[in-house]
Amino acid sequence: MQQALLNPHDPGSENPAAPGAGLAVDAVLHHSSRLTAQQHLLLYQRSYVARLRSCMAQQFSALEYALGKELFQAFADDYLAARPSTHYNLAELGRLFPAYLQANRPDAQSAQKEDWIDFVIELAAFEYAISELFDRQVDENYRLAEVRDADDHIGLVPACLPFRFQFPINTFYTQFKKGENPELPFAAASQCVVVRDKYKLAIYGVQPEHYEVLALLAQGMTATAATSVFVHRRALDTDAFAQLWPIWKQNWMAHNLLRVIS
Repeated sequence: MQQALLNPHDPGSENPAAPGAGLAVDAVLHHSSRLTAQQHLLLYQRSYVARLRSCMAQQFSALEYALGKELFQAFADDYLAARPSTHYNLAELGRLFPAYLQANRPDAQSAQKEDWIDFVIELAAFEYAISELFDRQVDENYRLAEVRDADDHIGLVPACLPFRFQFPINTFYTQFKKGENPELPFAAASQCVVVRDKYKLAIYGVQPEHYEVLALLAQGMTATAATSVFVHRRALDTDAFAQLWPIWKQNWMAHNLLRVIS
């Protein structure tokens, strides 16, 4: 039934709605006084596919804007046909979309890769990660860190993720959400952190060195452990970093990124 709804004209499928398969449709659907079995199936097909398209467009609204509705719908339709929904929750619908775009990129056979495709894949992955972060079930019963709290009892809040990109994804996404109609960007490394606080998402751009520490904290490290690894990796002067760290920490506390952990 799902194959019939998603891909009704695929002659290679076991699809009761394929051309010439009217009797098979009659076997599983009933005629009514107003519609034939085939007409009933057509209504189901239209409404089912429209619902999935709408869900994909909501999950990847910035990507739909970047590609344009027609091209986005073509990518989404191909994805839905290749990876039909298997989960009752439509929030899961786009989970494999970034990987699908990567595996089916138009320049897969070309030695020279196109930047815009890399941008599309990064943007898709970021949008789905944001939706997943918003819905993530975490322990909300924690206390935000304060200056008086020791570093070995400070960690990242549960609903928080740092990101690193080849493109200014966070800037493009933020401008789109503000209705500023951004142009497609050129490649330029960028970093950001996304945090959910009281079911509101906030996105903050960060410097490369900030991203490194936040990524360590996202692995479950305490502030003491994360900064120690960071200083060792960068071969930094311990005393010099000791002057910087309180500034970073206070800034992250002001944005509700840090909590007290036992």
